Amino acid sequence: MMTKRQKEVLDLIENYSNKKGYAPSFEEIRKRLKLASVSTVHFHISKLKAGNYLGKIDNQARSISISSKEPLVKIQLLGTIAAGQPIEAIQNKEVIAVPKSKIPSSSEVYALRVVGSSMIDENINDGDVVLVRQQETAENGQKVVALIDNHEATLKKFYKERGRIRLQPANKKMEPLIFRNGRDISIQGIVLDVIREEGTSTIKLLQYKETEEHRKLPLNDIICGNAVDVMKTFPPNSIDLVVTSPPYDELRNYNGYSFDFGGIANGLFRVMKKGGIVVWVVGDKIQKGNRSLTSFKQALFFQGIGFNVHDVMIYRKKNTPFMRSNAYTNCYEFMFVFSKGSPKTFNPLKTKTARQGQEMLPFNKKADGINKKTLGELKPEKTMTNIWEYAVGFGGSTSDKIAFQHTAIFPEKLAEDHILSWTKTGDVVFDPMCGSGTTCKMATINKRHYIGCDISKEYVELTKKRLQYFNL
Repeated sequence: MMTKRQKEVLDLIENYSNKKGYAPSFEEIRKRLKLASVSTVHFHISKLKAGNYLGKIDNQARSISISSKEPLVKIQLLGTIAAGQPIEAIQNKEVIAVPKSKIPSSSEVYALRVVGSSMIDENINDGDVVLVRQQETAENGQKVVALIDNHEATLKKFYKERGRIRLQPANKKMEPLIFRNGRDISIQGIVLDVIREEGTSTIKLLQYKETEEHRKLPLNDIICGNAVDVMKTFPPNSIDLVVTSPPYDELRNYNGYSFDFGGIANGLFRVMKKGGIVVWVVGDKIQKGNRSLTSFKQALFFQGIGFNVHDVMIYRKKNTPFMRSNAYTNCYEFMFVFSKGSPKTFNPLKTKTARQGQEMLPFNKKADGINKKTLGELKPEKTMTNIWEYAVGFGGSTSDKIAFQHTAIFPEKLAEDHILSWTKTGDVVFDPMCGSGTTCKMATINKRHYIGCDISKEYVELTKKRLQYFNL
């Protein structure tokens, strides 16, 4: 493959040789192209010779000749493409020269630099350049450039199956991306060929940096950053449980960062273990008398990328204040329970008849991790339903004062009940939008590892302060 600068060197040598009958010196090339040094010229000349674009004539002062190499065609190198999890394409347009024989006639062709290792079994490696024919259809088994939700691009093998589309990596360590009917996915092109540069150099077409992976998870840590980027540093299939709540109420300030729901959902699918659970606590806001239904749109998205909708639960807010309006007071949120396959752990919460009416009180935690509770008007030992009721309010303790500096929190018992239901001691609990750290606090209290992440530095410091208060 020839870079833009190398093509300029080759053109200069060819034009100069045609006019004068001999090649220019290295110093003449340096001056004409305004290069930094003669050594830079030497580097480009050696690359052109290695690619058989230039020949060598021994025993002559100017030992450069034009090779009879086949004609070259200029095409655009548009940016990078992920051979891994989808990334947003980087539009750094360059021009490269490739042999004309690699370009089909009457075809729009472009090039992309590969980042990642999901296609290594097809001999497409990190740093390679792929030639792509622009088209919107593909046959099963073809290597395609796919665009997800109109902004996330990925390189995978394409398979259209009954009721779904599967984008299959060529790496046994990685799982496919599954999209059910109705998901916004489009084919941008078919891979024609792979071009690899032999050796390394200090001159590159594009500057790119792949996220360095952790050798192990950053356990028991609160990370300030975008959850989509943070999850890219996690090993795949490493998280047991997620309990989180996305920003649907417009109360939280994310300092200008937009909420990338699709990126977070796809990232969660990659990092969740088989049998892992995502608890997605979300409500619907009402604007001008019209309910948004954001919650179910998000649930269908999770289902579309491969999660099972294991349960749809209700979080009922016991002490919701009455609001005068033309509709009934909203006193609940959804708790969607998504599973990656069948749940590997389920410790059903139990109930006992309470002496204190409807009040939910701690009863006993046995060694098996099952949390016993008291709940009025229920028969002894009756399993709890999927409607859970919690009081929301300011308790007045130092921990409450710290937590309530965040504008949108859910009760500690809500997080704890899910942690005890879906995990066992030593499992890893992750909250990608941890806010004041409620999930992290309840995970470590119950002897689970936690990882918290938030885009807001203020909330990260708030969580650390809250955990420090409990020496956690």
